[in-house]
Amino acid sequence: MTTIPPRTRISRRTARAGIAALLALAGCAGLLIWWNTDVMGQGRFCDDALASSELSLVLDGPGRLTGKSVHEESDPYGFSCTVQRTSRFLGAAEPEMKAELAFEQADFAFGSLLWKDPSASSYFVGGATGAASGTQAWVLLPPGCDGRTPPGVQRAKVPALEVNLTHGRAAPDDLARAAMSAARHVAEGLGCADSSVLKAPLRLQGPSGSGEPRPTDPANACGVSGFSLPDAALLGGRAEPGTERVTGSDSRTRVCELTLKGPGGPRITLAVSEDPRLTQGVRRDETATPQNARTVTACAAGDLYVAMSYDDTYRDLLLDAGGTAHEQARTALFTAFFDTVTKDRGCRTH
Repeated sequence: MTTIPPRTRISRRTARAGIAALLALAGCAGLLIWWNTDVMGQGRFCDDALASSELSLVLDGPGRLTGKSVHEESDPYGFSCTVQRTSRFLGAAEPEMKAELAFEQADFAFGSLLWKDPSASSYFVGGATGAASGTQAWVLLPPGCDGRTPPGVQRAKVPALEVNLTHGRAAPDDLARAAMSAARHVAEGLGCADSSVLKAPLRLQGPSGSGEPRPTDPANACGVSGFSLPDAALLGGRAEPGTERVTGSDSRTRVCELTLKGPGGPRITLAVSEDPRLTQGVRRDETATPQNARTVTACAAGDLYVAMSYDDTYRDLLLDAGGTAHEQARTALFTAFFDTVTKDRGCRTH
């Protein structure tokens, strides 16, 4: 009978223990890869509307892409999808993106509390009608989709694909790309896809210069030659010319945000657009009138959208001034802007 030397038995036990340890490490490594990367992960999300490669750019960082919720159920009107990057590491950011179909006023992004600071967005140049920032994006669906509004939705509302990102930021180009993919998916579901309208933008046009606010030229506010803030819109020591941020002129839609000198930094937003998709949508809205500081007027080169809105801080300052200060400021400011931007365009006056 051959006896295995003790040293040999110890070596074999050591080898087995080493193999077990390696297998355990490999298993842990596999779990870490599975939990915190997209290796062998889902290829498409949101009922196949979005590829994981698009979402990986929007939801950057460690973790795994997870579809939190999808509410479509074969109803194209109910498109709503949420995707999150989840991580097993404590303290890791878990960015989340929600894409959904909404029925809005065509110019919803310029005066809604949800769509804050439109002057910080980058607007599509060429292709579809839309815009994107580091946390939001929107695309108006083709005109053929307008007649497919669900029961109970006002005729003036137009379908828009909206994307909102929380707990993180993304490059506007990446967010715009995801919004475009989802918009095409929804339009196909509604039976109104139009490749000539839902073309990818050639590029995005963001705020001029560095994107930081610049001092307002009182005689050429918002970079519009000859546009001055009327006296009725200013309050000594409480609302005076301060700074402005203006989106570039290459896009069909341009937005200027004026931050006045005064308590709370009152803000005024001014917008113009020659984008047919936007102007056509606003024309259907009976509430879009000069009296409401948002209108579309016919010009020699086509329709022109002109609008003004302001924040609660500026409104409260005007209301505190008493009398007719609020209505006078509103009327004077919109009229001055409208008259300046329509000058020399051959536009019909309101």
